[in-house]
Amino acid sequence: LQSTARAFPQTGANNGTDTTPVTACHAPTTGVDQLQCYCPTNGTLCGAGMLDAGRAVAAVATAVARIDVTTVTPTANASVALSGAASNTLSGATITGYSWSVVDGGGIATAFTTATNASTAALTPTAGGAFKVQLSVTDSAGRTHSTQQLVGVAGDSTSGGGSTGGSSGGGGGGAASGAWVAGVALAAAVLVLLRARRLRVGRRRA
Repeated sequence: LQSTARAFPQTGANNGTDTTPVTACHAPTTGVDQLQCYCPTNGTLCGAGMLDAGRAVAAVATAVARIDVTTVTPTANASVALSGAASNTLSGATITGYSWSVVDGGGIATAFTTATNASTAALTPTAGGAFKVQLSVTDSAGRTHSTQQLVGVAGDSTSGGGSTGGSSGGGGGGAASGAWVAGVALAAAVLVLLRARRLRVGRRRA
Protein backbone atom coordinates (compact mmCIF):
# COMPACT_ATOMS: atom_id res chain seq x y z
CA LEU A 1 0.00 0.00 0.00
CA GLN A 2 2.79 2.42 0.84
CA SER A 3 4.85 1.70 -2.25
CA THR A 4 1.90 2.31 -4.56
CA ALA A 5 0.50 5.40 -2.78
CA ARG A 6 0.15 8.61 -4.79
CA ALA A 7 2.04 11.70 -3.65
CA PHE A 8 0.12 14.42 -1.84
CA PRO A 9 -0.68 17.45 -4.05
CA GLN A 10 1.53 20.49 -3.56
CA THR A 11 -0.45 23.05 -5.58
CA GLY A 12 -4.01 24.11 -6.34
CA ALA A 13 -5.33 24.85 -2.84
CA ASN A 14 -6.58 28.23 -1.66
CA ASN A 15 -8.10 29.86 1.39
CA GLY A 16 -11.16 31.19 -0.30
CA THR A 17 -11.58 34.92 0.18
CA ASP A 18 -8.42 34.96 2.27
CA THR A 19 -5.54 35.62 -0.06
CA THR A 20 -3.01 34.08 2.31
CA PRO A 21 -1.27 31.28 0.37
CA VAL A 22 -1.57 27.69 1.56
CA THR A 23 1.65 26.61 3.18
CA ALA A 24 3.23 23.27 3.99
CA CYS A 25 1.99 21.40 7.03
CA HIS A 26 4.21 21.32 10.09
CA ALA A 27 4.25 19.53 13.38
CA PRO A 28 1.43 20.64 15.71
CA THR A 29 2.22 23.69 17.82
CA THR A 30 0.20 24.86 20.80
CA GLY A 31 -2.04 27.79 19.90
CA VAL A 32 -1.40 27.55 16.16
CA ASP A 33 -4.20 26.28 13.93
CA GLN A 34 -3.59 24.53 10.60
CA LEU A 35 -6.93 24.71 8.90
CA GLN A 36 -5.48 23.90 5.50
CA CYS A 37 -1.96 22.97 4.45
CA TYR A 38 0.05 20.87 2.02
CA CYS A 39 1.23 17.52 3.38
CA PRO A 40 4.94 16.96 2.85
CA THR A 41 5.89 14.13 0.48
CA ASN A 42 8.63 12.72 2.69
CA GLY A 43 6.25 10.73 4.88
CA THR A 44 7.15 12.57 8.07
CA LEU A 45 3.73 14.02 8.95
CA CYS A 46 0.93 12.60 6.79
CA GLY A 47 2.16 9.15 5.89
CA ALA A 48 3.33 7.65 2.60
CA GLY A 49 0.73 9.38 0.47
CA MET A 50 -2.82 8.95 -0.76
CA LEU A 51 -4.11 5.40 -1.11
CA ASP A 52 -4.38 4.12 -4.68
CA ALA A 53 -6.35 0.87 -4.38
CA GLY A 54 -6.10 0.07 -8.08
CA ARG A 55 -2.32 0.29 -8.16
CA ALA A 56 -2.07 -1.67 -4.90
CA VAL A 57 -4.16 -4.55 -6.25
CA ALA A 58 -2.26 -4.59 -9.54
CA ALA A 59 1.05 -4.71 -7.66
CA VAL A 60 0.18 -7.91 -5.81
CA ALA A 61 -1.88 -9.57 -8.55
CA THR A 62 -0.19 -12.54 -10.16
CA ALA A 63 -0.80 -15.67 -12.16
CA VAL A 64 -2.76 -18.39 -10.34
CA ALA A 65 -1.94 -22.07 -10.86
CA ARG A 66 -4.72 -24.63 -10.54
CA ILE A 67 -4.63 -28.44 -10.67
CA ASP A 68 -7.66 -30.54 -11.63
CA VAL A 69 -7.62 -34.33 -11.38
CA THR A 70 -9.55 -35.27 -14.51
CA THR A 71 -9.50 -39.00 -13.86
CA VAL A 72 -12.75 -39.67 -11.99
CA THR A 73 -11.41 -42.47 -9.79
CA PRO A 74 -7.60 -42.69 -9.71
CA THR A 75 -6.70 -46.37 -9.49
CA ALA A 76 -3.46 -48.29 -9.06
CA ASN A 77 -1.73 -49.39 -12.26
CA ALA A 78 -3.86 -47.04 -14.37
CA SER A 79 -2.95 -43.65 -15.79
CA VAL A 80 -4.04 -40.67 -13.69
CA ALA A 81 -4.68 -37.54 -15.76
CA LEU A 82 -4.03 -34.06 -14.38
CA SER A 83 -4.87 -30.70 -15.92
CA GLY A 84 -3.62 -27.18 -15.34
CA ALA A 85 -5.76 -25.69 -18.09
CA ALA A 86 -7.88 -23.77 -15.55
CA SER A 87 -4.84 -21.78 -14.37
CA ASN A 88 -5.33 -18.09 -15.05
CA THR A 89 -3.73 -14.68 -14.84
CA LEU A 90 -4.59 -11.01 -15.14
CA SER A 91 -6.54 -9.54 -18.03
CA GLY A 92 -4.28 -8.83 -20.96
CA ALA A 93 -1.82 -11.60 -20.09
CA THR A 94 -1.77 -15.32 -20.86
CA ILE A 95 -0.26 -18.41 -19.27
CA THR A 96 2.83 -19.24 -21.29
CA GLY A 97 4.62 -21.90 -19.25
CA TYR A 98 3.79 -24.99 -17.19
CA SER A 99 6.06 -27.11 -15.02
CA TRP A 100 4.88 -30.32 -13.31
CA SER A 101 6.77 -32.18 -10.59
CA VAL A 102 6.19 -34.95 -8.05
CA VAL A 103 6.58 -33.48 -4.57
CA ASP A 104 5.86 -36.67 -2.60
CA GLY A 105 5.35 -39.94 -4.44
CA GLY A 106 4.01 -41.69 -1.36
CA GLY A 107 5.88 -44.81 -2.45
CA ILE A 108 3.46 -45.28 -5.36
CA ALA A 109 4.49 -42.63 -7.91
CA THR A 110 7.95 -41.60 -9.05
CA ALA A 111 7.73 -39.78 -12.36
CA PHE A 112 5.31 -38.54 -14.99
CA THR A 113 4.63 -40.67 -18.04
CA THR A 114 4.05 -37.60 -20.20
CA ALA A 115 5.80 -34.28 -20.82
CA THR A 116 5.98 -32.03 -17.76
CA ASN A 117 5.90 -28.70 -19.60
CA ALA A 118 2.35 -28.83 -20.99
CA SER A 119 -1.01 -27.84 -19.57
CA THR A 120 -1.83 -31.51 -18.91
CA ALA A 121 0.21 -34.36 -17.49
CA ALA A 122 -0.24 -37.97 -16.41
CA LEU A 123 1.42 -40.60 -14.26
CA THR A 124 0.71 -44.18 -13.24
CA PRO A 125 0.71 -45.07 -9.52
CA THR A 126 1.81 -48.60 -8.72
CA ALA A 127 -0.47 -49.19 -5.71
CA GLY A 128 -3.26 -47.67 -3.66
CA GLY A 129 -2.41 -44.73 -1.41
CA ALA A 130 -1.73 -41.07 -2.13
CA PHE A 131 0.84 -38.88 -3.85
CA LYS A 132 1.38 -35.13 -4.11
CA VAL A 133 2.19 -33.15 -7.25
CA GLN A 134 3.07 -29.52 -7.92
CA LEU A 135 2.28 -27.25 -10.84
CA SER A 136 4.13 -23.98 -11.47
CA VAL A 137 2.85 -21.58 -14.12
CA THR A 138 4.35 -18.48 -15.72
CA ASP A 139 2.42 -15.82 -17.60
CA SER A 140 3.38 -13.54 -20.48
CA ALA A 141 4.37 -10.80 -18.04
CA GLY A 142 6.83 -13.07 -16.24
CA ARG A 143 4.67 -13.59 -13.15
CA THR A 144 4.84 -17.06 -11.60
CA HIS A 145 2.74 -19.07 -9.16
CA SER A 146 2.80 -22.62 -7.80
CA THR A 147 0.22 -24.88 -6.23
CA GLN A 148 0.19 -28.46 -4.93
CA GLN A 149 -2.43 -31.21 -5.02
CA LEU A 150 -2.72 -34.44 -3.00
CA VAL A 151 -4.21 -37.26 -5.08
CA GLY A 152 -5.80 -40.31 -3.47
CA VAL A 153 -5.47 -43.63 -5.30
CA ALA A 154 -7.65 -46.74 -4.93
CA GLY A 155 -6.15 -50.21 -5.14
CA ASP A 156 -6.91 -52.10 -8.34
CA SER A 157 -9.34 -55.05 -8.47
CA THR A 158 -6.59 -57.64 -8.94
CA SER A 159 -4.46 -56.68 -5.97
CA GLY A 160 -4.14 -59.19 -3.15
CA GLY A 161 -4.88 -62.28 -5.32
CA GLY A 162 -6.92 -65.29 -4.29
CA SER A 163 -10.68 -65.51 -3.68
CA THR A 164 -12.61 -62.92 -1.73
CA GLY A 165 -14.46 -64.41 1.22
CA GLY A 166 -16.95 -67.27 1.17
CA SER A 167 -16.16 -70.97 1.39
CA SER A 168 -15.10 -73.34 -1.36
CA GLY A 169 -15.55 -77.07 -1.87
CA GLY A 170 -18.29 -79.10 -0.07
CA GLY A 171 -21.26 -77.54 1.71
CA GLY A 172 -21.33 -76.42 5.31
CA GLY A 173 -19.20 -73.99 7.15
CA GLY A 174 -20.47 -70.90 5.27
CA ALA A 175 -22.62 -68.29 6.96
CA ALA A 176 -26.30 -68.61 6.02
CA SER A 177 -27.99 -65.50 4.75
CA GLY A 178 -30.84 -63.90 6.68
CA ALA A 179 -33.29 -64.48 3.85
CA TRP A 180 -32.46 -68.19 3.71
CA VAL A 181 -32.95 -68.59 7.48
CA ALA A 182 -36.27 -66.72 7.33
CA GLY A 183 -37.44 -68.95 4.49
CA VAL A 184 -36.62 -72.14 6.42
CA ALA A 185 -38.42 -70.82 9.51
CA LEU A 186 -41.52 -69.95 7.46
CA ALA A 187 -41.60 -73.38 5.84
CA ALA A 188 -41.33 -75.04 9.25
CA ALA A 189 -44.19 -72.95 10.60
CA VAL A 190 -46.42 -73.90 7.66
CA LEU A 191 -45.68 -77.59 8.21
CA VAL A 192 -46.58 -77.32 11.89
CA LEU A 193 -49.89 -75.62 11.08
CA LEU A 194 -50.77 -78.25 8.47
CA ARG A 195 -49.99 -81.07 10.88
CA ALA A 196 -52.13 -79.51 13.60
CA ARG A 197 -55.04 -79.11 11.19
CA ARG A 198 -54.86 -82.74 10.12
CA LEU A 199 -54.95 -83.88 13.76
CA ARG A 200 -58.09 -81.82 14.41
CA VAL A 201 -59.84 -83.23 11.36
CA GLY A 202 -58.92 -86.78 12.35
CA ARG A 203 -60.35 -86.36 15.85
CA ARG A 204 -63.68 -85.05 14.53
CA ARG A 205 -64.08 -88.02 12.20
CA ALA A 206 -63.26 -90.41 15.00
